[in-house]
Amino acid sequence: MKNKIIDYIIILVFSLIVSIPLASKDLNVYTDDGIQHIARLMGTYQTITEGEFPPVIMSNFCNGFGYSWNIFYSPLTAYIPMIFCIFTNSFELILKLFILLCSFLTGIAMYEFTKRVTKNRYAGLLASAIYIFAPYRLTDMYMRVAIAELASFIFLPILFHGLYNIFNCEEKSIRRSLLLTLGAVGLILTHITIAMYAAIFSFIYLIINIKKLKDKKVIKMLVINICLILLLTSFYLLPLLEHKMATDYEVFRPGRMERTEELIRNKVDVIDLIKTNDHELILEIGLVTLIGLVFTLLTYNKIDKKYNKLYWFSFITGICCIIISLRIFPFEKLPAILKMIQFTFRLLEFSSFFLAFVVSVNYSLIIKNFRLRDVFVLSLLVILLVVPLKKNLNYEKEWTEERLWPAVSVTKNTGRVHAGCATFEYLPSKAFNNLDYIVNRENKVYVIEGNANISEENKNGTNFKFKVSNVSENAVLELPYIYYLGYQIEIEENNGNIQKLDTFESNNGFVAIKIPDNTVSVRVNYTGTVLMKITYIISGITFLGILVYLVLKTYSNRNKE
Repeated sequence: MKNKIIDYIIILVFSLIVSIPLASKDLNVYTDDGIQHIARLMGTYQTITEGEFPPVIMSNFCNGFGYSWNIFYSPLTAYIPMIFCIFTNSFELILKLFILLCSFLTGIAMYEFTKRVTKNRYAGLLASAIYIFAPYRLTDMYMRVAIAELASFIFLPILFHGLYNIFNCEEKSIRRSLLLTLGAVGLILTHITIAMYAAIFSFIYLIINIKKLKDKKVIKMLVINICLILLLTSFYLLPLLEHKMATDYEVFRPGRMERTEELIRNKVDVIDLIKTNDHELILEIGLVTLIGLVFTLLTYNKIDKKYNKLYWFSFITGICCIIISLRIFPFEKLPAILKMIQFTFRLLEFSSFFLAFVVSVNYSLIIKNFRLRDVFVLSLLVILLVVPLKKNLNYEKEWTEERLWPAVSVTKNTGRVHAGCATFEYLPSKAFNNLDYIVNRENKVYVIEGNANISEENKNGTNFKFKVSNVSENAVLELPYIYYLGYQIEIEENNGNIQKLDTFESNNGFVAIKIPDNTVSVRVNYTGTVLMKITYIISGITFLGILVYLVLKTYSNRNKE
């Protein structure tokens, strides 16, 4: 336990060192994806303060008509940073604190995985340092400010830690296998595209260990983990599927999220793996990693047979990910679902993980009596080699969070990318194809069929009340809300009865209702769909069940000891 505390402190120091640029108030965290994540955090916070939980609709976005990130985009990177609201009301600082947390947890996850496999804490510490300072991770951290992708770095080691436990533990422990659930759930809830590729690599690793499936305990653990993964992520995946089936949203349109011309343009050149030019993305492999890979020629016959398969799987997969990301590889000819990765350089996340494990093993075998001093020397070399890359960081801010609050308006001058709505990919296609309507529409009820007089409109976020009179038969109203499932409509009739109405999508991509001619008032609020509520309960009960199981199991093991 004492050694673990020391090792965790060392990893914290690594995390603080890699995060030093965050201390500068001039660092531009609004660059690339950063502005979207800060705006999303603001919208999520505001939604919570309006009393909507879970925070799904950002009511001020899209000119006050509401826009949803959290239905479509993996939600963990919106919810977890809200913890830091306890300490500060600066969303820029909240983002920075979350980045620091990601660095620390990334290091811990890599350390625990490598130490578990090699039974060598020093190899674990070195792998942690190499992974934390992986050049591509620095790109996500500072150049792209790709928070979701950055967070996914945490869960790759956890995922394969769980798989390794299932296939290699002599004692087939459900408790240890649950790391597979934690890793998979974390990936799905941070970056679903990275999760998809991780699933592919996991399946290949399973095929390599196919003989282990003769053990019924192994199959049992895999089945249990798969079921838990589906149950824990049901609150996100099922409402996502529900919206896909409800209408056409831009994000689901073929070719919308993968643009082949952009994919080709952003392929990696071989020289990028060795040298980074000024103001370009950092895509290097890293000298310490390159040298460590060369040492494979000297260590291949020294690999412990207990993790020999994992070593070579990691080596081959890491190298393949690099090759596939290169300009010479015809990635654009792969199936469309694989092109959802959008940029081939994202595969460098996987090579960063797999090769950090490989080279840490190599160094621990090639250096006689590998100890803490060797970890410090190699880690210092890793750090010194990334210091020159500081010149690629952006210290020229074009935005401040004050300009983003409460939300940036959509205007006729809005281009393809909007601060807070990204490329409008989470709009219904009808709304996206008619952005001028959003620009010019008033924030009130429109009568789009029949006749009705609207009065006493009182709109507050996703809550809305208004009076109706002189309603003609089959009158249709378009409400000032973008069409998402989950809006609850209640009408009061002449006789005082309260009735619920179904919603449907107008031709403009807004929420519409057909009201009876005896309606006197309408009340609107966002409650989520029945499926959403059911899945929240399912995921919540599953999570609590796992916690109870782990607590009881830990208590039982301590009693046995």
